[in-house]
Amino acid sequence: MAKTLGIMLDCSRNAVMRPEKVKEFAALIQSMGYNMLQLYTEETYEVENEPFFGYMRGRYSMEEIRDIDAYCRSIGVELIPCIQTLAHLGHLNRWNDYSEHFDCMDILLVGDPRVYELIDNMFATLAKTYTSRRLHIGMDEAMFLGLGRYKAKNGYRGSGEILREHLAKVAEIAAKYGFKPMMWSDMFIRVDHDGEYYVKECKLSQAVIDSVPASVEPVYWDYYSTEKEHYDIQFDMHAKFNSPTVFAGGIWTWTGYAPNLRYSLDATEAAMKSAAERDIDTVFFTEWGDDGADCSRFTTMAAMFAAAQMANGNFDRADIAAKFEAQVGYSFEEFMNLELPNLPQTDLTASHYHDPCKYLLFNDPFLGLFDFSVGEGFAAFYADAAKKLAASVNGRAYDYLFDFEQKLCEALAVKCDLGIRIRKAYDSGDKAAIQAVAGEIDAVSAAVRAAYESFRTLWLKENKGHGLEVQEMRFGQLLLRLESCQRRLLQVANGEIDRIDELEEKPLVMHEGFEGKSLVFNSYLASMSACY
Repeated sequence: MAKTLGIMLDCSRNAVMRPEKVKEFAALIQSMGYNMLQLYTEETYEVENEPFFGYMRGRYSMEEIRDIDAYCRSIGVELIPCIQTLAHLGHLNRWNDYSEHFDCMDILLVGDPRVYELIDNMFATLAKTYTSRRLHIGMDEAMFLGLGRYKAKNGYRGSGEILREHLAKVAEIAAKYGFKPMMWSDMFIRVDHDGEYYVKECKLSQAVIDSVPASVEPVYWDYYSTEKEHYDIQFDMHAKFNSPTVFAGGIWTWTGYAPNLRYSLDATEAAMKSAAERDIDTVFFTEWGDDGADCSRFTTMAAMFAAAQMANGNFDRADIAAKFEAQVGYSFEEFMNLELPNLPQTDLTASHYHDPCKYLLFNDPFLGLFDFSVGEGFAAFYADAAKKLAASVNGRAYDYLFDFEQKLCEALAVKCDLGIRIRKAYDSGDKAAIQAVAGEIDAVSAAVRAAYESFRTLWLKENKGHGLEVQEMRFGQLLLRLESCQRRLLQVANGEIDRIDELEEKPLVMHEGFEGKSLVFNSYLASMSACY
């Protein structure tokens, strides 16, 4: 049983949760047995002397953090800043104040005095706003470290050397403000394993082991395996470091507009059984928001509850479900239904994670990049899923979650195979059939607009307004594209034009083996176009 059990909220990938909602979330997880909350803020927090840090990104003010921190302390939850001090800072790179101080892409320029001035300002501000002196300094996934501006200035050096140099300086600044850092461990593992993180055999050198100071806790993050033996190997490798290992699992909120809950529970069960055998002291579960923060964190209530139970040794799913309903007032299965938009495949099991709800929503009606993945029963599945979700909209606190997922399923029921229907009519050359399928687009557009309206309500209820513009651009693009496709189909049907260029091109299968099956492809841009 971990002494510290927490959730990490991603407040950097387009959505910054409103302070009052963070407090509601903190109270919710505290009632489930958690005593720690990490706010993942890449540059979405105010930093003194850095006006462009988080500019127009909905950053938390110093006062907002102090208020959240005070509330969390009052209910026995430790609020911990989770930031970045090396990579994942690409939003800063757009501003002239910072662009010259990057190595490449989203990676800061190691050795640059301005970089350490920035990090000092970060830590100085965090010391004034958070009472906890535990600090997550990030430093993960900097795979191109040293290969850009750094190499031009200093010549080639191995990423391990550069990383050790940078960590030493960051740890020194942390000590100046009394912080005890933790950091993602992957970059150190990759140094000794040809860039790989999840390895089957440990080859950690003593040099790499010694490069992580005893004052820094390595965070082993892993969301991808459902096999206990996998976690056994990784935990035993991390035990070689000089500080106790922190474990970060995942509750899947980063694959589109719906979570992946059953997969989250299977991965969590395997990880918690392994962690229990090794007396891991600190465990937390990440809730990322890749590619737009589409998914509400409150959709994961069943998975968060189950994860807390598993962290405390209870793996009885029936008992967990009963306890959840008694405490929350919804059945466990109701909340598990919130992942239905990602489960259109009738033979789908929890052995993998998928996000068809996103790529099928934005799959272009003419290009049809993902038409190959649509199974015959998908439309009927989504229509049935919408009815199941609608049954949970009955005057309770979280109706708005079910309302959006219901309307999303209603949109997918008429949209998921639209491209297939369009191409079939077009290829037939039957102008009456083309006109008929063009007429069907009205219902698709109406359903998409209804989904947008519900999503807009959800977003503004939970998040600051910043970032909504990104979601509105996406829904707006889809609605405008549907209108444009309809107009061109009607022009063909009326004899005004004789061809549609996109429909003349033969469709290819992007991912062989997934014909009629859902997959994971969490990219709005690559779902709607091949031209970006």
